[in-house]
Amino acid sequence: GKSCWTITFEQFKETFEELSKKRFKDKSSEGAVCEVHRLIEGKAPIISGVMKAISSPTVSQLTDTTKFMGSHKERFDPSGKGKSKVGRVDLVDESGYVPGYKHTGTYDQKVQGGK
Repeated sequence: GKSCWTITFEQFKETFEELSKKRFKDKSSEGAVCEVHRLIEGKAPIISGVMKAISSPTVSQLTDTTKFMGSHKERFDPSGKGKSKVGRVDLVDESGYVPGYKHTGTYDQKVQGGK
């Protein structure tokens, strides 16, 4: 179908034959395929319409995560990799303990140990 992203080698060969017939109408089907092979022989695939990366000082400053300020700074770890949801959303600790308490979750052990 037209919406497929991948094709088999057999489908590729069929399509290749159809396109070669359209390109070289005056040749036989085998001759047209040979002509197309001759055209593409020794050439690498060309990616058209893709922009090349820009390496200007302005772009490098805008994309350098070490120079980000405020809440944007919190979205990246020291290596510059994004923190995903942790960097975008303030996660609330609903454990009942105050922030920075080092013995979180030890209450049951203390109560059972005291009996």
